[in-house]
Amino acid sequence: MHIHWFPGHMTKAIRMMTDEIKNIDGVIYVLDARAPLSCINPAFDSVIGSRPRLYVINKFDLIEKTAVQRWTEYFNKLKMPTVFADSAHKTDVIHVKNGLKLITSKITEKYKARGIDKTIRAMVLGIPNSGKSTLINSLSSEKKAVTGNRPGVTRGKQWITIDNHLDLLDSPGVLYPDFSDQKKATNLALLGSIKDDILDVTELAIAGITLLKKIAPSRLVERYNLIALNDDPFVVLEEITKQRGYLLKGNVLDTERGATAFINDLRKGLIGKFVLDTIPRT
Repeated sequence: MHIHWFPGHMTKAIRMMTDEIKNIDGVIYVLDARAPLSCINPAFDSVIGSRPRLYVINKFDLIEKTAVQRWTEYFNKLKMPTVFADSAHKTDVIHVKNGLKLITSKITEKYKARGIDKTIRAMVLGIPNSGKSTLINSLSSEKKAVTGNRPGVTRGKQWITIDNHLDLLDSPGVLYPDFSDQKKATNLALLGSIKDDILDVTELAIAGITLLKKIAPSRLVERYNLIALNDDPFVVLEEITKQRGYLLKGNVLDTERGATAFINDLRKGLIGKFVLDTIPRT
């Protein structure tokens, strides 16, 4: 299965970000904790330029605490300002606000020296379904950004006032123009960042089972009450389908329905907590 999805609105989004960056003091770069490296879009580098950026590792409640520690150490080594957060909880996102203040402190101090109480303007960007709009709503006193558990919900730009000292620009989720790394593409598809309509759900489930067999085999066994893991991932999918009782006429296994159930379980964290990316050697 070759994955590629870069609809026209994403090209427009890149242009919008490029036009707006001149009005931006800092960037909040949202990554999904379950695949943080796969979520880093090279296309954003030319947009952001030299603007200070804060990496928000979102949905960190879906990975193990030991993984949080390992990834924190990794980003610290690279001197990438990073905050782990669950964007759905207001108590978590206060760290995002503090982190943004820290990376833009030189800007605010410069204005303060001139007697100006500066309002920071920050762009929130990331791939589709990374939780950008949910983060903004948690930072705000009311729901102002449109959210949805699917890619492509945010289409246009939207300025949102958080308080007297912070304005945020919500931007559409944008993928890579070229998915040369299909491993990363598969990770993002498994997490729901790529439109399901363009994917072969059975092939995606097989890819997901193959990956989990390597990084968290016991989770598969426990979740689906499997006696053992077969070497063939399609056989594992058949066993999952059988356990769920998904049958077509003539008692034929409905593996497509089983594949959909598996993918939904993975996205909701029902199979367990894990990170699809591996930490590179530094």
